[in-house]
Amino acid sequence: MQFLHISDTHLGKRIYNLDSREQDVYDAFSQLTDIIKREHVKVVVHTGDLFDVYKPSNKSIKFFIDRVKPLRDSGVAFLNIPGDHDTPKVREEIYTQRILGESLGLIRLLMGDQDPRYYEHVEDNLKVRFYGVRHHSNVSRDSLVNLLNNLKPEGDRNVLMLHQGIKPLLPYDSSWELEIESLPKGFQYYASGHIHTRVLNRMPDGSIFGIAGSPEIMRNEEIEGWKKLGKGAYLVDLSKKEPSVQPINVEVRPQEIIHVDVSEIDKTILDIKSRYVGLQRKPILHIVLEGDSNKKSYAVKKLVELKDIAEHYRYDDRTVDPNMKTVRAEQTGTVSELISGYLKQQGYTQGEVDLILEIINKYDSDDADELLRKFAEGQK
Repeated sequence: MQFLHISDTHLGKRIYNLDSREQDVYDAFSQLTDIIKREHVKVVVHTGDLFDVYKPSNKSIKFFIDRVKPLRDSGVAFLNIPGDHDTPKVREEIYTQRILGESLGLIRLLMGDQDPRYYEHVEDNLKVRFYGVRHHSNVSRDSLVNLLNNLKPEGDRNVLMLHQGIKPLLPYDSSWELEIESLPKGFQYYASGHIHTRVLNRMPDGSIFGIAGSPEIMRNEEIEGWKKLGKGAYLVDLSKKEPSVQPINVEVRPQEIIHVDVSEIDKTILDIKSRYVGLQRKPILHIVLEGDSNKKSYAVKKLVELKDIAEHYRYDDRTVDPNMKTVRAEQTGTVSELISGYLKQQGYTQGEVDLILEIINKYDSDDADELLRKFAEGQK
């Protein structure tokens, strides 16, 4: 029995507010649906952030319907859990997936704390149960752990769907909700989302923890992972007790981070043009300007020439004035300690720093608005 694990498709995302980048996201999803048809899988596991926002555009909803309706009509079950981007920010709002599932029958939504608690699929004389738990924020960590501890996997094979920050993959304070060692036992495959770069870990009991990653490059931090591991889906085979996983890649628009010494900008521009001219899909270029800041202005003007060969370029100014003494922030410590140190360097009082850190830690809780009001009043 095989199923396809996909995640973090972020339909409707307009990276750099470009029509072409929104289309890139749709194209990646289209390639995934082509893989589903080609591999003849009957179950698709999507582990969150189906859409980029919890109120997606009509365009992105229609695109999803048009691509998934033929799958449903051919007998494919499309399973989904809500990610943080899918989660309504107002209690009265409903998940878009409820409309797609309960009203249109296109997906089967699993929340974890509501019925249905699992989806059961029987194939090759194997009863496979898929359990899913919606995204829980950091402030709900205890309720998430309690929910997972109460799961009772009872299939011949069992799959757990998650969309959480996982330690040690996200080691910093407030960036994770679960430790990989604390995952509940009894599952052959842990299908995870949220992190955009692929991960495959074989656990001591033979099970596999898999992060499918996003099928398109959403942030420049993903470029290194894309080059090493590709982007796309995992084809998971549960025929044997210990699962096997085959990565299947999709084609994405190429991206590159290029460090440029501003004193050599003319030569570098020529090199970049020769390297990327004639590609089927123009690249996204992330230029890091380094060197003497007195030469930055000319370098920025030269970068305009990249419009001929790049879909989009952006630059990060890291030039320095050779005559100015630089002060470096601390490079070690927790995220909270680094932020605290930086804010103090900017002249904030300890009280203001504490309030800012509390706002960051409770950004999606009911206390956030009240904390922001207090901070605003303190700045008057």
